[in-house]
Amino acid sequence: MNFYKKLGEVRPNQLITTYGPGSIMDAVNDSLTVLDIEYWDTNNIGKEIRDARLASYMKVRRFFMPKTGGKEDIPVISFPYYHVCSKGTCKFLFDMRDYFDIDQYKNNQGEVKCPKCGFPAYPSRFITVCEDGHMDDFPWRWWVHYGEESCKDDMYLKSMGNTSSLAELRVECKCGAKRVMSGAMQKEKFAGLCCSGNHPHRPGAKAKICKKSVVPSQRGASNVYFTVTRNAISIPPWTNPINDIMEAQRATIETLVEAMGEEAGLSFAYHKYFADKYAYEDFKAAYDRLSQNIKEITELKEMEYAAITHHEDVEYQHDVKYFKAEEVALSDSIKEYISRIVKIHRLREVRVLTGFTRLEAPEPEVDEQSHIVKLKSSSVEKWLPAVEINGEGIFIELSREKLNQWMHIESVKTRSDKYEKCYSAYCQKKGWENFKPRNAEYVLLHTLSHMLIKEMSMQSGYSSSALHERIYSSEDMCGILIYTGAADKEGSLGGLVELGGLNKFLPLLKGALENGLTCTTDPECFMKNPTSDRLNGAACHSCTMISETACENGNRLLDRALVVPVPEHEEMGYFRELVRDLCGIQV
Repeated sequence: MNFYKKLGEVRPNQLITTYGPGSIMDAVNDSLTVLDIEYWDTNNIGKEIRDARLASYMKVRRFFMPKTGGKEDIPVISFPYYHVCSKGTCKFLFDMRDYFDIDQYKNNQGEVKCPKCGFPAYPSRFITVCEDGHMDDFPWRWWVHYGEESCKDDMYLKSMGNTSSLAELRVECKCGAKRVMSGAMQKEKFAGLCCSGNHPHRPGAKAKICKKSVVPSQRGASNVYFTVTRNAISIPPWTNPINDIMEAQRATIETLVEAMGEEAGLSFAYHKYFADKYAYEDFKAAYDRLSQNIKEITELKEMEYAAITHHEDVEYQHDVKYFKAEEVALSDSIKEYISRIVKIHRLREVRVLTGFTRLEAPEPEVDEQSHIVKLKSSSVEKWLPAVEINGEGIFIELSREKLNQWMHIESVKTRSDKYEKCYSAYCQKKGWENFKPRNAEYVLLHTLSHMLIKEMSMQSGYSSSALHERIYSSEDMCGILIYTGAADKEGSLGGLVELGGLNKFLPLLKGALENGLTCTTDPECFMKNPTSDRLNGAACHSCTMISETACENGNRLLDRALVVPVPEHEEMGYFRELVRDLCGIQV
C-alpha cells in the first residue's frame, strides 16, 4: 500500500475546533467522519498536555494532543454512505457499504467507484440530523416512494437542467417511482419520520431508539456540527512542575492515603516520589490544590482573574514560561471608567474537546446542557483530546465603583432586568440547567470586547477570527481578556500586546467608541430590544458582531447602547461622558 496517498489532511487545532469526532470533513476524493476517541489507539495520540486545574474540572486524568502530520494518524469512516455516480448517463445512487473494498479505497485515495460502470462516484450532499446529535443518510427510498421503504430496486439521482438547484434534481427508482428534490430541505416534508438514532462516528455501535423528528440538511451546512469545548488559561501556581508529577502519581497517592491514612500515606508518597526535588510544604500544597474539586467553569475564571489582577504577587511569579504580565500606568482621563490595563506578554491556553451538538450552538458557561453528544474514552484512564495555544493578550478591568453607579441608573436597571429574564427564558426553553444569570454588566463587558476586537483587527494586523475573548463577570470580577495565539507555535510576535500601552490604547478605545456611535443599519439597529429568541439589543454584524470563532458566546448578549450613547438610549451608555471628553462628540 502506498501510504503517501492520503485520504486528507487536518491540523491538531482543527480537530478540536472544527473537525472533531462526529463532524463531516471533505477529503481528497470523499467526505469523512472522524471516529469517537474510543476507536483511537496509541498511534492516534500525540504528546500529553498537562493542566491539573482543567483536568479536575473535567473529571479526567489526562489530555492528549491529536497526532497529525504522519501517516494514517486519525481513524475515520466514509460518510454520507450514499454516493452518486459521476457519469452523466449513469448517475447510480448507491450505498457504498454494499460494495466497499478497503484496499481499493486506500490505494485510490478514498475514491469510491460506481459498481455499475466503474466511474468515480461522489458523496451525496444531503443528510438528516436531529437535535439529540444523531446523523444519517438522506432517506432516499422513503422520499422517492412518498413514505414507503419496501422497494429495494436501484435508484438514480439525475439532473434535469444546467443548475444545481433542488428543483432540477430528481430521484428515480427502477420500479418507476420518481420525485424531484424540491422541498427536500423543508422539515415539515418529513412529518412522521423519526430519527434512526445513528451515530456514524461510532461504527458498529447499536443505534439507540430516538423519537425526535429528523431535520434535513446538506452535509456542509454550518449547523450540522458545533464543538463543545472547555478552555482555561494556565496560571501559577498550577503551572509548577510539581503538579504534573502529582497528577501522574495521583492514583498511587490516593491508594496510599486510603490504605495508610492521610498523614502516613502522604509522608510515604513524598519520600518515594518528591523528596529529592521538593520541600514537603510544596508537596502538601500541590496535593491540596489537586484535591479541590472544581465544579463550575466560573471557578476556573475566578482563579485566572485573581492571577491576572495580582500578577505582581510572589505567588504568581514563579513560572514566566506560561504566564508573564505587566501593569500599564493609566492616565486620569480613563481611570474613572477603566481601573487597570494589564499587558500579558506570555500566556498559555489549554482547549479541550468534550463533545458536540447539532442544530444549536452550545452555551459556554452552562455546565450541564441537554443534547450534547459526549466523547467516549475506551481506556480505563479517562482522557480527552486537547491543544495548547501559546500567545499574548490584553486584560482590561472596568472600575467597580463606576460600574455600580451605572447599574443604578433607572434605564440601565430596566434593561438589565430585561436581559436577565430573556436569558433565563432562553436557557429554560433549551432545557439547560445551572446557568449563570446574565445582566447589563455582562452585556457591557461582552459588547466592549467585541468593539475593541473589531478595532484591534484593523490596527494590529490580526484578523478578528485570530483573536479570542474571555469575559470575567460576577460580583467579584468585571474584566475582559483579549488574546491571540497559535497551537503549533511557541507564541506570537507581540503585535497585540503592544496595543496595551497607553499611547496606543487610547486611540484604540477612541476608535472603538466612535465606531459604536453609529451603524450602517441604523435606525433599525439601535431600535432593537432583547427578547428570549434574540438575546441582543442594539447589535448586528455591521457594528458589534465578530467571527464566531472569536466570540465566547455565539454573538449573543450584545448591545452597544450600554457602551455608548445611541439615539433613544442616550443615558444608558457607560462611556457617555468619555465619548464627549475623548472623542469630542456631544450626544
